Parts: sequence; structure tokens; C-alpha cells
Amino acid sequence: MPTATTTVLDLDEQLLGPLLVAEVESYLRAVAERPAPAPVPVPAAAAYRPEPGTAWYQMALAVAADPAPTPGRTDTRPEAGPWWAGHPLPVPTLTDRIRGRRPVAPVTAAQHLQLMDRYIAEHGWTQGQLWDREGRVCVLGAHLKVLAAGYGTPGTAWQARLLIGNQLGRLGHPIRVDTWNDQPDRTQADIHHLLRAAANPT
Repeated sequence: MPTATTTVLDLDEQLLGPLLVAEVESYLRAVAERPAPAPVPVPAAAAYRPEPGTAWYQMALAVAADPAPTPGRTDTRPEAGPWWAGHPLPVPTLTDRIRGRRPVAPVTAAQHLQLMDRYIAEHGWTQGQLWDREGRVCVLGAHLKVLAAGYGTPGTAWQARLLIGNQLGRLGHPIRVDTWNDQPDRTQADIHHLLRAAANPT
């Protein structure tokens, strides 16, 4: 009980001390009784992270970082029509201009595969090399050409590669798509069938 000689400061300390303790105890009880928050589901795309150590991914990073003119635009045959039709052209942002980097048009992994399919249909397909002098590409070359054109990121291309690998597994060919591409009995029709099935798994 405060006495007549108690100062205002002493009175504040005597009253606020117990009140503060009571408030902290009340908060701790509320926290203990509060149900734990439900775990946040991880999006499917986030579960697939590129492996930075792979040579393929290093190539994809180098292509994405190269601010040079888009190779997919300069070698398109006019009579074939643009393989990127229906997708917005990548438009550089202010940050892209400041950093001197290639603009990116967001696409899903499935859309990346569809663009690869159309790129090969327009430019042709080859084996044993990324691309030849005529502009024909293998599957890996198509990945890099679509990426260089600004459609998706290296992570998008990696997810698309995983979809291809899954489809090869369903077909009974659990091998790298680059090896599958270069097999002697492979045809361009096989390539289109694989890319379309990987983009639209049933």
C-alpha cells in the first residue's frame, strides 16, 4: 500500500510492474492456446529447382544473361510465319535497360515446350549438335533458342526439361533427352510427338 511519502515515480513502478507481468503472462497464454498455422503448400513449380552444377543449366544461364540480339528472330524464314505467334513479344522494362539484360516474357514450362515444338517445325531438326548452319536445332538447341528469344527463364526451361524426362519415362526411355535425340532411328516426327505429349501429359 503506498504511503504518504511515496513519490509519483515509486507509485508508477509499483503499479506498472505487476500490470506488465500480467500482460506478458496473458499474451503467452494466448500464444500457447492459439492453434498452429496450417503449413503453406509449396507450388508444384517451386518443387523443381534447377541444378546449378549441371553444364546444361550453366549454358541456359549464359544464354539468358546475353544481351545480344535475339537469335530466334533473325533466322526466321518469312514464308514460315513467326514461331512465337500468339505470345507477347518480350518488352524491356526500365530495369532491363539499366542492367543491359534481355527482356523476358513469362511463359509456363508447357508453353516453353510448345514454343520449342513450333521452333523445330519452322527451322528444322538436327542431331549431334545444338544447331547447324541452316538453323536446324536439336531438342537442347530448341530449349536455348526459345530461351534466348526471351520466353521464360532458365528455371522455366529446366522445368520443361523435367516434363520431357517424365514423358520419356512413361514411354519406357528413362534416358537423357539429348541421348534420345541423337539415336540413329530417331525422326523429327518423334521429336514433335514427345514435345507435345510432355506439354500436355494425360
